[in-house]
Amino acid sequence: MAQLSKCLISACFTFSVLASLGMDASAGASKTELAVELADLIQVRRVAAEYISRCGAEGAYLDPKRIFAAEPGYFGGISPQSAYWPEVVELYRRYQSTVCSAVTADEYVRVFAGQYAEKLSEGELEATVSFFSSAAGRRYVSVSSEANLAMLTYMTKEMTSGMERAFKEAQQEVRAIVLRYRKDPK
Repeated sequence: MAQLSKCLISACFTFSVLASLGMDASAGASKTELAVELADLIQVRRVAAEYISRCGAEGAYLDPKRIFAAEPGYFGGISPQSAYWPEVVELYRRYQSTVCSAVTADEYVRVFAGQYAEKLSEGELEATVSFFSSAAGRRYVSVSSEANLAMLTYMTKEMTSGMERAFKEAQQEVRAIVLRYRKDPK
């Protein structure tokens, strides 16, 4: 039953990929099905879903706590102790939610499958699907997925740290520009 559901979902997804790419269903169906199968085999949806789930997490780039720590005056005197702080946090939560939901895991799969279908021949897709369906291919995907998630964790940590440094520097430069403007408004 689960296999039948997976096949139906894959068939519906393949049709939607064909439609969204403007492909003729009869001419490109086999190639597109292979491209979708490849995207499924290499777990594009899983990696995308993980990336999306981490987007906007507390401590991420635009976390108001991080911004306040880097630049206490950024919120015009509102601090985490202020009665207005929950409104600031909610505003940033909504902002992050909007940004993080801009692309879905299904859209990641659609884009990957579209690129595979466009850039690989049907024979190349068949060979690639065959490899990733094998024991060695499944093991590679498992290790690769874990490596991708480890890299995502590393990148998030490093980019957040870099964002803090860059934010502080940018704020200092903005202050210098504002001072120059106040002296000579033009």
